[in-house]
Amino acid sequence: MKPLDYFYDNPASGEGHWPQRFAKFFFAVVRLVFGLLFRYKVAGQEVFSRLPADGGAIVAGNHHSYLDPVFALIVMRPRLLRFMAKQEYFDANRVIARLTSWVGAFPVKRDSADMQAVKRSVRMLKRGELVGIFPEGTRQRFPGQQAVYHEGIALIAALADTPVVPMRIWGTERIKPYGKRMFRLPKISVRFGEPLVITEEPFASLPKDQRQKAFTEEVMRRVYALAPLPNTPEARAAERGR
Repeated sequence: MKPLDYFYDNPASGEGHWPQRFAKFFFAVVRLVFGLLFRYKVAGQEVFSRLPADGGAIVAGNHHSYLDPVFALIVMRPRLLRFMAKQEYFDANRVIARLTSWVGAFPVKRDSADMQAVKRSVRMLKRGELVGIFPEGTRQRFPGQQAVYHEGIALIAALADTPVVPMRIWGTERIKPYGKRMFRLPKISVRFGEPLVITEEPFASLPKDQRQKAFTEEVMRRVYALAPLPNTPEARAAERGR
């Protein structure tokens, strides 16, 4: 059996890629089940068709639930999104670690400058792959929780010279609301926004000690500025608030 590093360090498609038999089966089942349970919708995917055909991109999203990466992964099919996930997932159980690696995820040590994860991300992007990152790091579990944006996304974007596509997911925070025991089945929606490039203005002219912070904050501002999809609870709430 191949070591986990094989899946972290080799391409998911193209020359030298590793087979995705499990990933294809897993996502086919999950898309069917999640489609029935959560009736998820997605918009803005056309932004990827406007990016260079042979270039990668970072997908940066908000984070409210353990299921956020799953929704991000299934709406990107047939392309495989290589998702950065916390090291604890891979340390907890060998079987989970292997299955997680088979669907394209790779580990990052939180609260540290994990240069191995940074270098892996850059190699993936330069191969033309998509890399998913939650700049908030941890889940935003309740309203008013203080968010701390991790600037590693800006470092990776600069080293790989690749665009960052904002992504917002609505509804996952209602699957298991903070302080509640019961699980719910809300409608989930996902929207992608226009890409940002750290090597272009207004970021390119900023001093280096300010560029990463400014870029990361602008990425997250654009994530939360994305408009909800029509005929969703969030859209109706926005209409009532006007």
